[in-house]
Amino acid sequence: MTRADRSVTFVVTVALGVTLSATKPAQSYAPATHAEMGAIAVDRSNLDTILRNQYDIDRGITLAVNGQTVRAWIANGAAREDFPGIRSLNHFHNPLKAWASAGGLLGQSSVYWQQSPDQGLGGTWSWPVARQRLFEFLTLPVPAARERALADTAQALGQVMHVVQDAASPAHTRDDPHPIRDGYEARIEELRASRDATLRARFQVLLAAPSTLPAATIFTPTGDLQAPAPVARLIDSDTYGGTAQSYATGAQTGLAEYTSGGYMSDDTIFLGFALPRRESLGPAVFDPPADTPGARRYFPKTTDGDAIGHFVAEGALYERLLFRGQLDGGFILDDKVYEDYAAQLVPRAVGYSAGLLNYFFRSNFDFTVDVSPLDPSKRLLTISIPPEVSAETMDGTFTLYAEDGNGLRSLVSGASITTTLFRGALAQTVFTPVAGVRAYVLVFRGKLGNEQGAVTGKVRPMGPLVFAVQATAEFAGEEQRTTVTEVDNAASLIVIGRRSKDERRQRARGAFFSATTSDPGQQLKRVALEFDGRAVGTPAAQLLLDGIDVGVAWSKGASVVENPSRWEIRIDLPAFFDGAGGGGGLLPNVPRFLAVETMEGITIRTPLLWWRSASSFTETRGGRQSVTTCPPELQCEEVTSISTLLRGLVFFGDGNGEGRDTTSSGQRQPVTATHTSVGFVPIGLVAGHAVGAVAQSANPNCFGTCTPAASCSVSTISIFAQSSAAGPVWIKDEFSVSSANLVGVRKPANACTPPAVEQPSAPELPELRFRRDYLLAEQSRFQEFGVTPPEHEITLR
Repeated sequence: MTRADRSVTFVVTVALGVTLSATKPAQSYAPATHAEMGAIAVDRSNLDTILRNQYDIDRGITLAVNGQTVRAWIANGAAREDFPGIRSLNHFHNPLKAWASAGGLLGQSSVYWQQSPDQGLGGTWSWPVARQRLFEFLTLPVPAARERALADTAQALGQVMHVVQDAASPAHTRDDPHPIRDGYEARIEELRASRDATLRARFQVLLAAPSTLPAATIFTPTGDLQAPAPVARLIDSDTYGGTAQSYATGAQTGLAEYTSGGYMSDDTIFLGFALPRRESLGPAVFDPPADTPGARRYFPKTTDGDAIGHFVAEGALYERLLFRGQLDGGFILDDKVYEDYAAQLVPRAVGYSAGLLNYFFRSNFDFTVDVSPLDPSKRLLTISIPPEVSAETMDGTFTLYAEDGNGLRSLVSGASITTTLFRGALAQTVFTPVAGVRAYVLVFRGKLGNEQGAVTGKVRPMGPLVFAVQATAEFAGEEQRTTVTEVDNAASLIVIGRRSKDERRQRARGAFFSATTSDPGQQLKRVALEFDGRAVGTPAAQLLLDGIDVGVAWSKGASVVENPSRWEIRIDLPAFFDGAGGGGGLLPNVPRFLAVETMEGITIRTPLLWWRSASSFTETRGGRQSVTTCPPELQCEEVTSISTLLRGLVFFGDGNGEGRDTTSSGQRQPVTATHTSVGFVPIGLVAGHAVGAVAQSANPNCFGTCTPAASCSVSTISIFAQSSAAGPVWIKDEFSVSSANLVGVRKPANACTPPAVEQPSAPELPELRFRRDYLLAEQSRFQEFGVTPPEHEITLR
């Protein structure tokens, strides 16, 4: 298609002051073309991943706001920028001029327009507006208002994207206002809108071509107060000076520079600009071949930038009349030329549009919210910048917001840091948590790299939380039973029976639990055993998930186990304790905690409960002796006795260095205390005695006189408690039950015989039950996330 409908003479009426109503403002690519390029740019960008991973928007760019997806808001913004038409007067930029005069006679440069605080008719949809609306998307309380702010952000970026795309239109970079029509832009729109499938397919090929994304290093400071944001560099990097030596086609070149120096518009064919120049043309070729109907001679561009097969064409006189300055032996541009131009310009316009989105939504910080190690009721906010060379310095204010289960966001008091963070640096602050947090949102506002007034953020969901629930801990080896005769002579017989189990071999079992999902394993990122901090190396312990040994730690994706539901810990130790730990005391070899980290980065450390020891003892004793102080008929004393002892010790993962339930000063808590130092409470009966029972009885002098017969007993009961001056106190890590019964008779000396004794039978080792008791620090964490931890019992057997 030629430009037969153009005026024969160059239109200068706009410059001479003809009213704007007499001449339609110049447009670039048609609005629908801008929309399609914008939509493809969204697909080529990182935006979908950023919305999903950084801002917790599950649907990403397909999120619908007021009936339009985020992708559509951007595409429609790219189309709306030309309405009303007068806005298009600000879509020009000649990279060879100072920015203040680079936009032409009736408008400002597009690098100024895209950052203008007041764009007048059609509203202000500039870069600063997009930044403000992003801030509101991150901080507004109500979800619907935040979504509306995101839609506005997307529309503003689409409109900013439009002027970047215009920099890939030669007329917009070469002082060619084309008030009537521009052949290049008309041809692209003709392909896009064609009902001819073949023509439409040629436009689709342009969109599908690989994109050149701008280099990250292109975003350098501008030093211009009217266009301070480095996004201006997408249009003009200030590196092209109008010479072949300064012209470049790489990803660090501004789009207007690339277009202006490498391509020509209808009214600037080798006119007004040093580049492109005639000397860059190669030998002419006919297309179609010579002596074929419709044959035309074309000249390729072979130097000074990208090679273009159809760069200019020879035309008949009536055709040259439509192109300024080409009347005498000049050139024309036709559809083949326009399409060869577009093969380079459209993909670059798409790529630079995608680069704009990547730059706007970039972020290089991370943050965590953990329990303060100094005060479990407080939270520690840690903000970090990665050590990578590409990480940008952040100089501004980080502010933490909390989002509840209804999606309402609010400022977290005391959780704000104003600082400068360089590559590899971190900053921390402590704050009091609020209740019912579904997600934390950290918002940054300040200077990001070279951009002043930047806004970015990160949403960190706090759930669903996953707990490791312990059900049992049991001895893995056989019970040891022994009976030993320690004394056997004419005067005495002592036989001892013992029962015990080996605490070095145990198994703990349990499952994973979440209050918000029936498959907590899907939410797991890492499961690991945690040992005493004083330990050197890794003690002998196995973690099994769904019956498969994973060592001492498991990470999703690094094992055949995908979504575990059950866990088991096996220990087979040379010794339960090793020597003395740092600062004295015994050093346990058993794991103290099972740490569960979710996909959202929340770690719950579950203290483990183990047997420390369990044993029982029975002694039977028989003996005779002479008592000469008694009358002759009572001078032989025959005595039998049975003594028993049942004792057990328990190890608490959250106890002191030896796994005991004591404070740092060694004190014990009264049995009336709501909580002690460990997150467990013994319950039920032990050897028939209730937990908390403390009793002692004794009558040791039952043979104090010369009586013919006597019996006496001694007993002591301490079931996870003991007496103190202030009343009973918890001793949750220990129980004991002991008793002794003695029976004796006195006979004449000549009738004295050794008494017979029973075979001793040591008491059966008991089964213990504990209830999980969440301490205040743990409860604070659960309240923070608005969840109820599972109530459960743990059986030791």
